[in-house]
Amino acid sequence: MIEIEAVEKSYGPLRVLKGISLRVPEGKVVCVIGPSGSGKSTLLRCVNGLEGYQGGAIRVDGRLVDRGRKAEIRAVRQRVCMVFQRFNLFGHRTALENVTEGPIYALGEPRQQAEAGGRELLARVGLSGKEGTYPAQLSGGQQQRVAIARALAMRPQAVLFDEPTSALDPELVGEVLAVMRDLAREGMTMMVVTHEIAFAREVADHVVFMDHGVVVEEGPPDEVLATPREPRTQEFLRRVLRPLD
Repeated sequence: MIEIEAVEKSYGPLRVLKGISLRVPEGKVVCVIGPSGSGKSTLLRCVNGLEGYQGGAIRVDGRLVDRGRKAEIRAVRQRVCMVFQRFNLFGHRTALENVTEGPIYALGEPRQQAEAGGRELLARVGLSGKEGTYPAQLSGGQQQRVAIARALAMRPQAVLFDEPTSALDPELVGEVLAVMRDLAREGMTMMVVTHEIAFAREVADHVVFMDHGVVVEEGPPDEVLATPREPRTQEFLRRVLRPLD
């Protein structure tokens, strides 16, 4: 579904991605973990065409992601939607309006049809009754669930999640992860940048550990997260899994 081949990305002299290659097969969940600044979020933004890249190739369902080809980028974004760390909801739109904007204006759905679908999606993420509520009136976890419903409203073939719980209070993380678990069980193709190691262990089909713009180690979660081979992976997991004093 998503093919990333030897991708290079730089900001001036700073190399952020150094020949990254990985695949996300259809119906699978790939979790990308690693320290801050390792290039994980930049990689996701390149997959969705929000960032350009200087070398290699990214293909989504066989289509080359190239910011110079706007028609291709539009087609890719209809197949692959992104859920951001900071929700990115329209503050002046209700929850239902946030969910229906894409289907109405990008897909050309009749408003009545889009609104019916939006209500179903909000119910699916546990927000039935919140259709007329504005983002400022919702908790962070509720806003992120609206963002997930908004992505699903585009009927994507895959969803990219960029640290979807990192901006949430700890008490609200579980409600967002529960929605993502349901999507995984339903067979949604997902590429997830996350610090939630327990979630990756439970849900991922494949785990990728990145550091300093390279893939250090990858494989099934019971190998990468339980018995990592690489010293850098071992060090990272010791730090993030260290019990509190």
